[in-house]
Amino acid sequence: MLAYPLNLTGLCRCCASSKPKLLLCIGFVIAVIFFSYDTLKRKMPTPIRCSNSASEYFLYELCGNYTKRLASGSLCHPLCTGQVTYKQCLGHGITPHVLKASWKGTNIILKVKTVLDKNLPLNSSLMKSKQFDRNYFNINANLSYIKHILDEKRIVNMETLDYMFSECAGYENGVLSYQKMWYCQALLAREFLLSVLLKDSLNVPKLYGTCGHVFAVEDAPDAILGGRFFDYRPWDTKVKLALAFLDMVERLDNTTYGTLYICDFKFANFGVLSVDSGYLVKPIDMDMAWLPSQMKRVMVKESARWCSKDSDCRVAACLSKCNQWTHHCDPDFYTNNLINTCRWIFTNAKAFRYGLFDQGVPQKIQRHLSNLLKICSTPSDEPSPPTSTSMVKDLRQVLHKSIGITFDG
Repeated sequence: MLAYPLNLTGLCRCCASSKPKLLLCIGFVIAVIFFSYDTLKRKMPTPIRCSNSASEYFLYELCGNYTKRLASGSLCHPLCTGQVTYKQCLGHGITPHVLKASWKGTNIILKVKTVLDKNLPLNSSLMKSKQFDRNYFNINANLSYIKHILDEKRIVNMETLDYMFSECAGYENGVLSYQKMWYCQALLAREFLLSVLLKDSLNVPKLYGTCGHVFAVEDAPDAILGGRFFDYRPWDTKVKLALAFLDMVERLDNTTYGTLYICDFKFANFGVLSVDSGYLVKPIDMDMAWLPSQMKRVMVKESARWCSKDSDCRVAACLSKCNQWTHHCDPDFYTNNLINTCRWIFTNAKAFRYGLFDQGVPQKIQRHLSNLLKICSTPSDEPSPPTSTSMVKDLRQVLHKSIGITFDG
């Protein structure tokens, strides 16, 4: 959106009067657009960028710690013996490092989340235990600590605990070094835990293993998403992408632990893999993804915020409402994954960027699809709204019909 209002009618008349004025007007418009873009860019947070040399040195240090037995994990041996090949560093605004590498002929993504406090908050009874000294933790104490963290996050699952134990296993004498425990703490980041808990979901990137505070997941490129000003993607491609998003919504609504709510809805946070049936969409950044109990806690925390309007009450794409009597946000949310998919993926017209259905919709379905998307993208009047199965069915039907496929429900 431009920073200054323009009288387009007057501007066009001015430009049409003479060639010099036309050139002057064009220069003025370009200057305004550039200034507006520059102003917006300055207000946006600068992403953390990393160089290849810094990334390679980081991996060198990690393997040094592995050699010294200060880092462990199933990925350490292949990473530090040349089986994993570093390819490039990917810039990111929150995560300190996101690196692309190759392993067994497949691209993988190495992620490093913010390391937790080095001073482990062990309880006093453990500190006084004979199993504890200044440099080591007993494995049983280590498991107790991990379970404590999982309880705090309201994620209690023996399979997860077993996974953490295998990844952060101690030495043969049954102890785990302080430094090694520090690395294992970092593995308790939300995205790592969700990758473990939801490892059986088709729409969650596969977890390949860990080394210290690094974990590796499959690479799901996002290049096919996000239409630009000139959107050359065929209609068939757009339809298959949309159907893949609807499949993702349904699967994330029905995980073993309930719905996985994605709140950071933007093209860059989703990757796409080609499959026999079309495409498979996966969230590739789950820093703002929550299971039901976690989502509730996040919204309750947000309810303490002062507000004057509904738009003040939001966690990224997940919206709440402002109570006009108390001027505090409602401790609930009024969007779900389907609503956010319609709001931010299917329709999201911005300067030089478009949603899947902002351009190139066949005329025969324009009105029908537009009406569906208008309803689909509207936040609910009810808290914690379930996904509308009828809306998913209607969207699938009109999309299948547009490419000549009979929809059987």
